[in-house]
Amino acid sequence: MKRILVGVDGSKESRDAAKLAADLARATGSSLVIASAIAPVVPVGVAPELVAREEAAKAEEQEAAKVLVKDVAAAVGAGIQVETLVAAGSPAIALADLARSGEVELVVVGHRGRNAVARALLGSVADRLVQISPKPVLVVR
Repeated sequence: MKRILVGVDGSKESRDAAKLAADLARATGSSLVIASAIAPVVPVGVAPELVAREEAAKAEEQEAAKVLVKDVAAAVGAGIQVETLVAAGSPAIALADLARSGEVELVVVGHRGRNAVARALLGSVADRLVQISPKPVLVVR
């Protein structure tokens, strides 16, 4: 294997997935790509001041995601080459796109993330990723 992609969202499960992905990378001589995705919110028919507030919140979320992937990289990345990415879009679609375009042999995710409401309404990122990923997906429990 050359590269392993792991999706993180700050949940314990995603951190466990990152630890396992790092162990696999060490064992196989692979590099590790640690990624997080920020789902866009497209306001329709919303007052301009609310759009500005939403854009500011998204900028904060983007910064938080950058800090998250760097923190996870620092926690698990000893002895391996690590790249960090923050992608825009639905997490499952963003990770599948990264797997498709990034010379990745394996995608690793936790079995559930931090957003229980979204999971109840839309299904889990792991479930969706297993369906759409062009590469094998390892779901960590």
